[in-house]
Amino acid sequence: MAAVMSGRRSHRKSRGGCLECKRRKVKCDEDKPQCRNCQVHGVECRYSALFRIASTPPQIQTVEPSPSISPRAPELAPAPAPSLSLLSDLGVVDMELLHHYTISTCYTLSRARAVQAVWRDQVPRIAFTMKPLLHIVLAISAMHISRSDPSRRVTYLAHALRHHDTAISTVNPMMQSLADKQPSALFLFCAITSIFSCAKPPEESSFLMLFEHGHVSEWVRFVRGVKTISDFSKEDLQSGPQAPIMIYGSFLSATRKEPRVLGQGQMFVWELRQLACKQCAGNSVLLQIYQDTLDQLARTLAIVMVPGDQWKLEPSDVLSWPMEMSDEYLTLLQQGAPLALIIFAYFSVSIRQVEWAWWMEGLSERLIAQIHSNLDAEYHIWLRWPQEQIGWTPLSSA
Repeated sequence: MAAVMSGRRSHRKSRGGCLECKRRKVKCDEDKPQCRNCQVHGVECRYSALFRIASTPPQIQTVEPSPSISPRAPELAPAPAPSLSLLSDLGVVDMELLHHYTISTCYTLSRARAVQAVWRDQVPRIAFTMKPLLHIVLAISAMHISRSDPSRRVTYLAHALRHHDTAISTVNPMMQSLADKQPSALFLFCAITSIFSCAKPPEESSFLMLFEHGHVSEWVRFVRGVKTISDFSKEDLQSGPQAPIMIYGSFLSATRKEPRVLGQGQMFVWELRQLACKQCAGNSVLLQIYQDTLDQLARTLAIVMVPGDQWKLEPSDVLSWPMEMSDEYLTLLQQGAPLALIIFAYFSVSIRQVEWAWWMEGLSERLIAQIHSNLDAEYHIWLRWPQEQIGWTPLSSA
């Protein structure tokens, strides 16, 4: 009898098992980030705790996840109390926009459920303590409505641009203070502003680069700003309300650094390396800038071009490349250097893989079209591969 009881005790139910095993009423081994049962059945493995990694991190074939990355999220700091003065400033339309954000827009910013929970639960709370963040949240909600409902496009695009302009004008004087005292709010502000800038209709923005004036467009500035803030306040961000965003992104960061990833991506940029060697003959400094840039691009392409894995990709997986590009390459891009533009055209292929997100839709075609129009005809032959991958031709933009 004792032996029987002992045997039963060894098969007690798993209290911390994943949601899928609980649904199927089977024992879960509780392995992170994916239990054995979910691996065998090829389904998403999720755990009920809000700030554990709730879905399988991005992977590519033959590349093992880095053992140095822990899937367990740190203990989070409590969210700040909302400001009643900010809440009292909201009108009826603004309340509608906030409601739409919490029931719809927040779920379109990521496919990872733990990250969706941050956008849904934490971001509005923090926004009630920081006016620019509240306005950019309302702006992205209005932009979402304008893109998803043609009958309300004009009206809600106007609301989106109004809130966006207010957000930008109010954040500038407080930028340094936010970096010191509210790094979480500033990080989220830059992240949502980057998303908004990608979502802007072509007629509302210069979009990529203001080639004539040598300025970088808004979306590139804010994408790179996210990286700057995350590097500057890394410890605070990893323990703050947006910690799941940081942790989920760390898997990709570790994967991209694998030597095998670089090798897998070389075939996509091999011809560009030959072009760089030819154009930079006698200028070793310039050649090194391009070679380093192509290494980073090869890593990104290796991840996004894995057949059948596109459904796993997050926009952040792709936007890591403009975050990490060197200032020297960015200067060449601002100057309209032909090779720099061609390299950026290859990057647009990566964007094509994440256009499941409404705010990324059409981005790759607009990029390749603008680059094509700013290159002399002798360089157009180098755009053939990205054009084929995107499905764009000069005639399609006529």
